[in-house]
Amino acid sequence: MAISTDFDGGSTARFHAGDVKNYRLDQKAPTLVVLLGSDTGLRIPLSKPELTLGRTTEADIILHDEQISRRHAVIRYDAIRQSYTLVDLNSTNGTRVNQERIQEVLLREGDKIFIGSTVLKFVFEDELELEHRDVLNRWVFTDDLTGLVVKRRFYSQLRFQIQRALEQSEPLSLLMMDLDGLKKINDAHGHDMGAFIISQAGKRIGDIVNPLGQACRYGGDEFVAYLLNHDLARAIAVGEQIRTGIECQDFEKDEKVLKLSISIGVAALAEAARDVETLNKAADEALYRAKGKGRNCVSS
Repeated sequence: MAISTDFDGGSTARFHAGDVKNYRLDQKAPTLVVLLGSDTGLRIPLSKPELTLGRTTEADIILHDEQISRRHAVIRYDAIRQSYTLVDLNSTNGTRVNQERIQEVLLREGDKIFIGSTVLKFVFEDELELEHRDVLNRWVFTDDLTGLVVKRRFYSQLRFQIQRALEQSEPLSLLMMDLDGLKKINDAHGHDMGAFIISQAGKRIGDIVNPLGQACRYGGDEFVAYLLNHDLARAIAVGEQIRTGIECQDFEKDEKVLKLSISIGVAALAEAARDVETLNKAADEALYRAKGKGRNCVSS
């Protein structure tokens, strides 16, 4: 199973003053830290004796970089020598360590690995550093309000998933969503209530979408999501599931219970939409059609 660099978001952990644990600082775990590239900030544990790096699902560690080969390089652990070796898999653009082009090299802590336009650092981390890694990943990649992946990360993943879907002739669809009437709620009940509704709606959307693809908050009360292996008909059905879920949900805060709806536009990856920009535009135009029909509906 691939260790994708996709990040699903979730509840953001927090350190609290005085919250001290008995960390094991004598045990170190090998980790790749992405210093540069579309996955910047990500920390990837080396959890298997052999892991390939590449840009498609043929690799164990998937990096979102078009300059990286499908299976670019492999990191192997030698249990006898207790060491890690990096081997280039005859990649198109080659592999460098500390700016030296290599075919095979023994990795040392602090080594910088250059593949495509991505730069990784090989380090060993103790338990405290591992927990810090998890917290940092969430701070960098998670929207605080909804727990969904941040927009920058979402579109980086979407570009990769579109490329993969086209290469493997698999369907992919995009949903653009806008909560109906939130401005009136903000005016009548305050922005705290509006933020609460956005938060709860985002969690509901994430619960439905994230097992099927990825969702994020586009901005304000707008959301966007892609669905893997979903053609237009299946994506519309998921859109209806989201619409019904929002319509039926009670948004309760400070003894106030409010209802609202959501409008959704759906577009599928096809001849007319083969990249992020055109697919995003098609879904946005479908969203405006949904609003034009009176809102609280799904349109394609």
